[in-house]
Amino acid sequence: MEGSCLLPLMGMDNNQLAETATAASHRVYTLLSLGRKVGCVVGAGSSDQIPLLGGEKAKKNLPSFWVWIRVYELIIVIRVIESETKTYWQASRPSGSEPAGSSAHLRSRNRMKVVRAVILLLGITVSCTVAIPRRGNEPWTLILCKFADLAGYEPRSVGWFEEWLTGEDQDSIQNYFAQVSNGIYTINGSNVVGWITLPYTQKDVLRLANAEASAPIGSEASFEYYDKIKDVCVNTATELGHSLHRQKITVVNAGTSAVYGKKNGVLLTPQLMFSSVLTHEMVHSFFIGHSYSDRRIKIFPYAMHGEYDDRYDLQSTANAYMHNSVKFGMSGPGLNAAHLDFLGWLPMDRMLYFGRDGRQNYTLRLSSLSLPHNETRGWLMVMIPYDRNDPRNFYTVELRTRHRYDRGIAQHAILIHRVQRAGQSYYSVLISQSRDYYELTEGTEWVTFLEPDLFGNFQYVRVTVKKMYDQDADVTITSSFNSEACRLGELRKSVMDTSYGVDHVCQSRSQARFGLKESDLRRQFRYRNFFGLLATFGANECRDGFVWRAIDGYDFVCVPPHRQDAVQKEADAQANRLQFVTIENMDVENRNRESRAAISSDSGTPVMDTVPIQAECATPYVERMAFQGDVICVTPQEQTITAAENANAVNLLKHYEFFNGVDSVGP
Repeated sequence: MEGSCLLPLMGMDNNQLAETATAASHRVYTLLSLGRKVGCVVGAGSSDQIPLLGGEKAKKNLPSFWVWIRVYELIIVIRVIESETKTYWQASRPSGSEPAGSSAHLRSRNRMKVVRAVILLLGITVSCTVAIPRRGNEPWTLILCKFADLAGYEPRSVGWFEEWLTGEDQDSIQNYFAQVSNGIYTINGSNVVGWITLPYTQKDVLRLANAEASAPIGSEASFEYYDKIKDVCVNTATELGHSLHRQKITVVNAGTSAVYGKKNGVLLTPQLMFSSVLTHEMVHSFFIGHSYSDRRIKIFPYAMHGEYDDRYDLQSTANAYMHNSVKFGMSGPGLNAAHLDFLGWLPMDRMLYFGRDGRQNYTLRLSSLSLPHNETRGWLMVMIPYDRNDPRNFYTVELRTRHRYDRGIAQHAILIHRVQRAGQSYYSVLISQSRDYYELTEGTEWVTFLEPDLFGNFQYVRVTVKKMYDQDADVTITSSFNSEACRLGELRKSVMDTSYGVDHVCQSRSQARFGLKESDLRRQFRYRNFFGLLATFGANECRDGFVWRAIDGYDFVCVPPHRQDAVQKEADAQANRLQFVTIENMDVENRNRESRAAISSDSGTPVMDTVPIQAECATPYVERMAFQGDVICVTPQEQTITAAENANAVNLLKHYEFFNGVDSVGP
């Protein structure tokens, strides 16, 4: 981030800023060096240079540790900059007290807001760069590039792309993500660059790619050509001085492809410039592959069986239930519940892990995933376990209705997916109800049989749709899943040792040959306490001994249990940590909008305050800023602890891995 961008706001000239930065950098270096080699990472598309511990070797060998250290260093840098900047302001202002609401007080407060805005921006950038789940604001840059041999052709105007990416139309890319994530993930501040004429023709780029390729162009193992197009476009834009965000979309004026690669993001061509395709490729950057059904069908010749056949999910684009958005071509649908859970876009208090409360047969109300969460009240996702060895393997039940981004679906429908581990990743598979459809509607039901027990009796799961409404459905779920019961073919052995609280163990015949071991007792203990051990559940399940911090329903940061209690106490103390100040120098429109209404005790007639006021944290408290919109007032120490918890969150997830595909998580 260039200092010149902050100078008008901070009120410093270049020399003053340099002095402050120098003082801060000396203190940062002292804190960070610790006798180690100091490395440097340059932010993609920016001039940011942040000193980091351990150099390139540490970055290469310890990626999770590297992220952890980098964020701690950012916290230290932020604290030092904030301290040094405050020292400068205090030294440069006249002596004497500044009453709350005075011009000097307001200038000081606004300056600190600038610093804290930078802090928040840095924090969000880090979290969105590495995080599962995906929370915060993450701006994208869309780069428009023309090949030298097609310099006269621009498929769409720059204005059209700006409106498509960040416009107010309900089908803009910005609004799609704001809607489907329920405001948890946003791309505010995204920008469009171009059109830029490249110094290469299409054949030139192909020759460059061929010269560097490790596999033939066009082979399944090679994306070198697409990567080279993006490289050339990004490099040209950078050389021309354009500001580029970390997340990038490259649009060229020739070709028929749409691809995502970790190197420089999305590539889009004129034939595929519509919303469903672009949002589909952007979701790949969230470590999600394609979506599947259970049918033995190939939608495309190069696809796997069932791939692209979850028609209610964006990651099956081209075969999904899209709608015509008029301005921007085909758009939608949303994402299935398993994907939303993975991304942290469903509130934890509206996801039900069936059987966790001891009940196995009852009717519940599901609410549509297609609507804003604050407009509905029912469960948004039900998880029904079927595998005693892995609580992450479960069936999901969700309701989709013909609203917003889902208005292209054929009808309101209950959908069932099976989430299962295959290799190193989990996959969600849409369950078909017959050869021709996947939906459950009013008066229909779905039954599946699980493993038989020792006596040959099958456990089962049944889902019956009792009643469908415009945005809700009443569903009866029955499950006879019993994690403790021995399976057909196993031996049930009585146990005299009661240290694990079990009276028997289930062993396969091959295991039984080696007698009873402590590992058998531990395994049976897990079976017996299958539900009780689940302090958290789903895609964002925490490691043993940790719980969700739960500042709000979408806060899936894993922390020790005492920290969950601590954040609740911080919220309870909020009223005592606020102060109200008058807002000066506001125009008439803002005064009218932000003035508070008072009710006359005599006449009951609304009376408008003449002086607008706003609440802010009283000294020494600061806004916690755990995520966008978190304005709870806490001590600076608590703010630092919260930032550290955010940084360490990925290390405490039980399942930090790619979803619906064979790939890795990370850059």
